[in-house]
Amino acid sequence: MEKILEWRITEEENARKSVLHAQNQMQQQQQQLRHLVNENTKLKHEQMKLTEIHTLRYNHHLKGLIDEKIVIQKNAIDQAQSDMDQLQEALLQAHKDRKIMEKLKERESVQVLAQVKSEEQKELDEIATLQYKKSYF
Repeated sequence: MEKILEWRITEEENARKSVLHAQNQMQQQQQQLRHLVNENTKLKHEQMKLTEIHTLRYNHHLKGLIDEKIVIQKNAIDQAQSDMDQLQEALLQAHKDRKIMEKLKERESVQVLAQVKSEEQKELDEIATLQYKKSYF
């Protein structure tokens, strides 16, 4: 029972580490998205100041590329969120499993203690019976 409980605790710790890693990944993805959005905004402001056609075309092309990257990044964030949700569910399940094992271990120890007390009481009753027989006869 102890080995199973240790294994459950290890599983919960691993699940917790996975969730933390997924949260870090999510933060990095969101930071990258913010960077792309800022770069896009910066290009829009620069585009207002430009007057040469080839520079405007180049900026428009860059803006299109950044827009595509933003869409890809949003999809990556959605996937990271989905992964994080699954890992959080796994963590919750691991936590529940550990709690169940702890309760089972506690019940087992209570049963063992009750059994030991019962055996002690039987021994004491037997000793008392033997002493009574000795004093009676």
